Amino acid sequence: MTSLPRRAVLSAALALLSGAYAPALTGVDALDTPSIPVKTPSRVLLIAITQAGARLVAAGEHGVIIYSDDQGQSWTQGSVPVNVTLTCLAFATPLIGWAAGHFGVIMRTEDGGASWAVQLNGIQANQLTLAASQDPNLASNPSPAAPMAVRRAAHFLDDGPDKPFLTMLVFSPQKMIAFGAYRLAMITEDAGKTWADWSLHIYDQYSHNIYDSAAVGNDLYLVGEDGLVFCSTDSGATFQPVTATQDVTLFGILAAHNGSLITYGVAGAAFLSTDGAKTWNPITLASQDDITAGRVLKSGMILLASEGGAVFKSTDNGATFSAIGGITPEPFFDLEQAPGGDLIIVGAGGVTVIPKTILNS
Repeated sequence: MTSLPRRAVLSAALALLSGAYAPALTGVDALDTPSIPVKTPSRVLLIAITQAGARLVAAGEHGVIIYSDDQGQSWTQGSVPVNVTLTCLAFATPLIGWAAGHFGVIMRTEDGGASWAVQLNGIQANQLTLAASQDPNLASNPSPAAPMAVRRAAHFLDDGPDKPFLTMLVFSPQKMIAFGAYRLAMITEDAGKTWADWSLHIYDQYSHNIYDSAAVGNDLYLVGEDGLVFCSTDSGATFQPVTATQDVTLFGILAAHNGSLITYGVAGAAFLSTDGAKTWNPITLASQDDITAGRVLKSGMILLASEGGAVFKSTDNGATFSAIGGITPEPFFDLEQAPGGDLIIVGAGGVTVIPKTILNS
């Protein structure tokens, strides 16, 4: 395993946790303590940003979630009941979405990110992983991960609630799957009232970290350690390995408007597939820094950002990239386009707004 960089339902025999997912005390300070109000929320370390309708929502360290209704010019801090680092955001509608991160936390909002409720934490997630390993149908499970399920669950219990979620696939206001470290995966199909371990549905013999996910037409992709790429063609019921890229950790995957796939990761590595992940060709970037963020804009322009503070753009569906000038470098972790067209980047220094005129120059 590499170290982390910052950053079909189970059978009826599987025991599911249900009801409210917010115990009064867990014994873990970060889970029992709400996010601390900050004076300037747009300047804290932020890791994820997304759109919720016309609203921008960003999340980061100490459970901080902020939102903007004026194109990223001003930000308001949301109400969050935990003090953990949050790594990913995804919305099903302008009002309904999820946030997830460290200590196995998954939260839900129904007011566009202004307030959040915990639905799952790492203690409960470990119990679900244990329940999956005790499924009486495990012996006939075709997943290559099945033979190690019991041992893996025992390790998770010994380690405690230390595994972070790193990416999410949201299908509807009711259904989502969260993925993370050591093949951590949890699914809900009832808006978070109940959850089930989904890790055995990823056909990975070992517990690799899953760093990103993407929906491409009817296919779903996951990427992670060792250049691994997984694809689901059955709405997430199984994620089968497809052709891997080079042996480098991948932090993200994008789909160009023409259907091409772009993956990116450590030390400036990036790859392009024009045949549905059957083959991968290296993309040349003028950077040796980790490529930590990517986004496909409505125009079709593809953006990649690095931990060193560079931003690259492609206007040919990922075949070539060029650096965008005029951006003050700092560690960037995610980016999103505001409804008005400006680029909003989040990172170690908080929010950076890049005017759309610079993007198009």
